[in-house]
Amino acid sequence: MREGSVCEACQHRPVAEFIGDDDPDEPYRVCGECGERLRRLALRPLEWFNLAAIHGWRKFLLHDDFYDQDGTADQPKTESYSADGLLAPSIDQASRSLQRLVDYCITRWWLSAPEYEAFKTFAGEAILDELARRAEGGNRHVLAVMFQLCANVLGSTAAPWVRAQYARAQADDALFYWAEAAASCLPPPEGLDMTIDALRAFQGRELRERKGALLWFRAPAVLDWIELNAPRANVTDDWGQLAALSDLSWSKVQNWLSRGRPLSFIALDALGNFIPHAGQAPIVDRLKPQLKECLDRSAITPALEVCMAADGVPRVAARCRYVIEHLDELRIA
Repeated sequence: MREGSVCEACQHRPVAEFIGDDDPDEPYRVCGECGERLRRLALRPLEWFNLAAIHGWRKFLLHDDFYDQDGTADQPKTESYSADGLLAPSIDQASRSLQRLVDYCITRWWLSAPEYEAFKTFAGEAILDELARRAEGGNRHVLAVMFQLCANVLGSTAAPWVRAQYARAQADDALFYWAEAAASCLPPPEGLDMTIDALRAFQGRELRERKGALLWFRAPAVLDWIELNAPRANVTDDWGQLAALSDLSWSKVQNWLSRGRPLSFIALDALGNFIPHAGQAPIVDRLKPQLKECLDRSAITPALEVCMAADGVPRVAARCRYVIEHLDELRIA
């Protein structure tokens, strides 16, 4: 966290109090006026931006339940709220400074091409130094954004730093974010092997909640991991999502369907992820996985009919019918 005697929100009045309601280990260091606005959920956009750039926007007092992505209060607990003259910087304004551009990225609800492109005017070593410096603060949200920027801006340039963060990612329960950087920055299969090693510490629900880290690698080896680690019962559909995002082929789907539960469940759920639809998981919508090695999509229908005949539970029947009905929309490579 940035040290100093100047208010983190307005950045010109002296600090008058520490507000640790959200996180006593990382309190907001604010002046009296900004502290009052913080409690009333009435920060002006620039004040919100300055705080969110340090603390992230997921904490309660800065959360997107109360502010839009540009820092305007949605439901201020005051009648005199005004954002005039204190707007948060736009991406064009933030891009004039490397530090301010990183600030901007931390405050975004999601990052995409415009943010990544803005870094092209800065040297890779300077970017890495800034990301490493910001990650040292200990804030988990900030750390996650630094991993995301490494993955999408720096690539192999960040490999030594990404390796050095492996233990911290495990300790801070940030493996999912670290894995995105590892998939982009480390030579294969190094990052995948390290992620699988980290997952060996978990079982049951804890493993299910963390296995999404594997999806960044888009690797068939993840399918082998699924075969070894899929639960025998209570198979949630996120297993199918992971399979779909791991270079799943039609021959593997056929194999899993023939082996019955739980792999047949996972195969059917995976097929559903190849069909675009409203409400699809953001990661699936972003990566748009395709079913590999499917030379004749008409072969899918008889295979699913056989599956329904072998296992007639409602879940199987519903999944099979859905894929058959939307077969022309199924993405294949």
